[in-house]
Amino acid sequence: MSQELIYLTERISAQVIKNNLLLPLSAKERTQLRGKRSTLDGIDVILNLPRGGGRLIPGEVLKSENSKVFVSIVAAHEDVIRISSENRLKLLKAAYHLGNRHVEIELHDKELYLLNDVVMRKMLEAHGFEIESFQRPFSPEIGAYE
Repeated sequence: MSQELIYLTERISAQVIKNNLLLPLSAKERTQLRGKRSTLDGIDVILNLPRGGGRLIPGEVLKSENSKVFVSIVAAHEDVIRISSENRLKLLKAAYHLGNRHVEIELHDKELYLLNDVVMRKMLEAHGFEIESFQRPFSPEIGAYE
């Protein structure tokens, strides 16, 4: 018996709904409002959201076209690297070099995160930054035109 496809067609403002499914998405996947995805329970869903609504936000709830299925967006764990420094000017220089290469970064007070990339890692190490690798959700800064 095959499972009927669930089309997710609308964003809703509800935060907590009983028995909602969890849909883990990478930072890049959260920018794609259409396509087939799988929930944590292995249930296939089809994103069919209106264009122009902006990226999906962790914690946001989507509902199916028949309003019987609710799905919460979860930030998936990704392979990231962390650059940290107590020296804010040094961290600002790292952000400048990464931005100059159009690399998405997640900004924090004393650290930056970016997706693990061998070329960027080598460039940052050449500039004297210590790099640590992690598996964690990645939420890059939203671009100026989004």
